[in-house]
Amino acid sequence: MSENPKDFLLYADQLHKQYPDGQVRALGGVSLGIKEAEYTAITGPSGCGKSTLLNVIGALDRPDKGEVFFRGAPLGNQRDLDRFRARQIGFVFQSFFLLPTLTSLENVQIPMFEGALGSRERTRKAEELLGLVGMSHRAGHRPGQLSVGERQRIALARSLANDPVLLLADEPTGNLDSHNATLVLDLLTNLRRDRRLSLLIVTHSPDVAARADRVIRMRDGQIVAN
Repeated sequence: MSENPKDFLLYADQLHKQYPDGQVRALGGVSLGIKEAEYTAITGPSGCGKSTLLNVIGALDRPDKGEVFFRGAPLGNQRDLDRFRARQIGFVFQSFFLLPTLTSLENVQIPMFEGALGSRERTRKAEELLGLVGMSHRAGHRPGQLSVGERQRIALARSLANDPVLLLADEPTGNLDSHNATLVLDLLTNLRRDRRLSLLIVTHSPDVAARADRVIRMRDGQIVAN
């Protein structure tokens, strides 16, 4: 370990991951640190391990070797990773993953159901988050009634439902036109400033990477520029 994990919000130390039969190396000894309120972009060709790294860092998947530390503590020692994710990390995906039968207001509340908030509090907070992303006027609409850009803003509001300190985003502008991509990027930039939110974004977009404090480039399961 070349760095002290306690110096970072999150530190990944020598992560290895292979899929699906041991023949495909997704990660081959990746190490990186993310500081409080830092905006980091991860770039690289398709299949280089970017999304796998995001899933391991976000405790959605476990590494074959190596460890992820959050505020100096190894995630391998966490008894309940679901609770850890719910309390500390927000996720934004290219495909949104909104439930089609629920309204925008209901979709934003989904992460809150594991917490202590009552029905009225959940509704109030969801309304505030929809206002934050400029989607109050779509509170009663279902995903099928929304544009692609609107769905991504609803997904962003949902990712903030439990006040995470780290937001992980996988190609958050990948399905958006240039206008909506700029709207989402502006929202992320403002959230980072106003909430001191740490951002780790996987992207192919030069515009997304250009706004980052640091750009990490990956190839063949390894970091080649940091």
